Amino acid sequence: MKNIFLDCGSHLFEGLIDFYRKGIIDNTFEIHAFEANPACRIHERARQIPLKIQCHSKAVWVEDGFVFFNQENHKKSRTGSPTDGVSDIDGWGSSVNGTGFTHPGYEEKIKIPAIDFAGFVQGFPSDANIICKMDIEGSEYEVLRHMIATGVVSRIKILYLEFHERFMSNETKESEATLVRSIEETGVKVILWG
Repeated sequence: MKNIFLDCGSHLFEGLIDFYRKGIIDNTFEIHAFEANPACRIHERARQIPLKIQCHSKAVWVEDGFVFFNQENHKKSRTGSPTDGVSDIDGWGSSVNGTGFTHPGYEEKIKIPAIDFAGFVQGFPSDANIICKMDIEGSEYEVLRHMIATGVVSRIKILYLEFHERFMSNETKESEATLVRSIEETGVKVILWG
């Protein structure tokens, strides 16, 4: 059985490094890191981590193509987003435009590539051991609903999930609970993370 770790919203790899240190993942995992914000420079950062990481500079989304993306300037927003001082727009509040996610400190929108995450997951062997960490700043609602509708969500064994309802006027704690129940009904273990 193939071990696969999908790091959705890699940012500066804080989550992936934490999962590695805690023994949730190890060097037997095929790792795919997704980060939409080009200011995070994930290809460069991945070379500093002692794991084989395949980087995808794309937004995790519901279809292949392009989306507009709001980059957070963390010095303007004062969110405390970690940085190495190279970029002010590698903030963790950056998000796909149009999801309803509102956050202070946005720079101008940029056009970036996006991937149909359900289609990507569908490409793995049916018996793969897939662990997914999803921290995608409001896009999780549309992406997960799409994965439920297509039946692909059941391919994930464990989903570490951070919700961003506090920044979403169109989502509630109740809509999150409904979404978690729908995912768990397919046999996925959901762990609220972040």
